[in-house]
Amino acid sequence: MTPTPIWHSPAEVPADLGPTAVSIGNYDGVHRGHRAVLDQLVRHAEARDLAPVALTFWPHPRHVMTGVAEPPLLTGHADRDRLLLLAGVAGVLDLEYTLEFAQHSPEDFVRTFLVEGLGARCVVLGEDALFGKGNSGTIHTMRALGEELGFEVVTVADVGPEGEGSGRISSSAIRADLLRGDVAAAAEMLGRRHTVTDTVHHGFQRGRELGFPTANLGPHPAGLVPADGVYAGRLTVLEQDPRHEGCPPLAGAPATISIGTNPTFTVDGVPQRVVEAYVHGDHTLDLYGDTVRLEFVDYQRPTLRFESVDALVVQMHEDVEVTRRTLEVDASRPESAG
Repeated sequence: MTPTPIWHSPAEVPADLGPTAVSIGNYDGVHRGHRAVLDQLVRHAEARDLAPVALTFWPHPRHVMTGVAEPPLLTGHADRDRLLLLAGVAGVLDLEYTLEFAQHSPEDFVRTFLVEGLGARCVVLGEDALFGKGNSGTIHTMRALGEELGFEVVTVADVGPEGEGSGRISSSAIRADLLRGDVAAAAEMLGRRHTVTDTVHHGFQRGRELGFPTANLGPHPAGLVPADGVYAGRLTVLEQDPRHEGCPPLAGAPATISIGTNPTFTVDGVPQRVVEAYVHGDHTLDLYGDTVRLEFVDYQRPTLRFESVDALVVQMHEDVEVTRRTLEVDASRPESAG
């Protein structure tokens, strides 16, 4: 089996990797703006016969420096690195960010990780890139270090929603869209559908009792959970529980996804906030213990309180039909993000 090219220290970088072209960033969401930089990284690497490498960090530096997990991240750790590899880099140097690590001066950081650790001959960055202790290193610092240490610096212009020169796509703008439920607008900036990932947990079985069994995620899935509401989406099984080996895993299965505190059912009078997905079709499906990815295609409606269980069931049938129509339209679009 070929090792996954994700390294957590310079010592893990293969000795035969050769000289590299490197880009540095947190890459939360690996959105279209990030991929513009990564595309340039790959292009410049190919032109110079270098290996393209993304250098990134985990946890997010802001979380470490403030001690607060804010802002919430668009993607989980594994998904972020997976998306970087899908962008075409030869490897990812994923460094643990700590308060001690944050003390590296700009020169120490560049010399230790870019030059000595990765053999960088080209560094590709946005014009507003910052690095080193207190974010004191700027693009001007990087150019000066490049002249001293023997690497070229290439800058990449910001990419906006309508392409280069139309503003700036940012993780914070995508986060704002998701937190108001506009998953379609978020997908435009991401360049793909937003996803969350988790292991399927046992819920209260109420959906099964109503004829709509759901796959319930845990309280803290990987990836930013959008605003409360009902969404059209898809479910993919990433890793099966050993009990399910031999069963064909689902891939992009149509799903109606519900997020929020259930105002119709409570526990000891307290509404419970859940993320759950009803997979269309086979009601005997067993996903407990499987790791799944939920993909959000479009927002359908807010969460509602129903006067009776019968009224809730009627609405659930309608939700499934809306999802079906939405996904049929989505599948017919050549530019549909997956």
